[in-house]
Amino acid sequence: MTKMTKSKTKRNRSLTLSTLFLFTLLFACSDSKDEQKRVNLPFIGHHDIVYEAIEGYEVGDTMFHKVPKWNYLTQDSIFLSSDDIDNKVWIVDFMFTYCPTICPPMTKAMRGVNDSLSAYQKDLNFLSFSIDPDRDTPARLRLYRKRHEITAENWFFLTGDEAETHTLGLEGFQIHANADENSPGGYAHSPNFVLIDKNQHIRGVYDGLDEDSRNQLIEDAKKLLDAN
Repeated sequence: MTKMTKSKTKRNRSLTLSTLFLFTLLFACSDSKDEQKRVNLPFIGHHDIVYEAIEGYEVGDTMFHKVPKWNYLTQDSIFLSSDDIDNKVWIVDFMFTYCPTICPPMTKAMRGVNDSLSAYQKDLNFLSFSIDPDRDTPARLRLYRKRHEITAENWFFLTGDEAETHTLGLEGFQIHANADENSPGGYAHSPNFVLIDKNQHIRGVYDGLDEDSRNQLIEDAKKLLDAN
């Protein structure tokens, strides 16, 4: 073998190894730290591409919208934070106990979803954020649960700062919720249920008052919960 051939072979081998290394880096970045990103469900909300130099190569990774951290009182007067349940799937809605219109049927519908996913209780939490915290004290939330015959241990009714909650709904969970003197009960909010994966990414938004939409929620939640 000539010196030129040897040099070319060595150069090709180096190029092949470099290409393989780059492919491995790209695969490592696209292959998520957990199975949640592999599930065939959309990521909802704003996202960016972030580039990082690794071993001389610029590698891009997608930064998806994440729900910000929160800390609220539960119906049992115990603080629950997002960090406490950060490795679980969440199903979320926004409501208030004095709501005279859509909240009672929403809660009934959510209970049906909870029942359908009862086999996944240890990996799944249901979160109902009150948008009327001045009236929705923990005691009031306990009474509301009792009236709606809710006994599920993985379903928390949460109360906290009103302005923070409305911002969390709109900017965090992509849910409309705010005070409105022209709306029944003094508040306007979306009837939607939101599906959150174990990395606090929004993976689906569903009409809580529509049966077909709820069935899709149940199916999609199972995809996330089975991706372990």
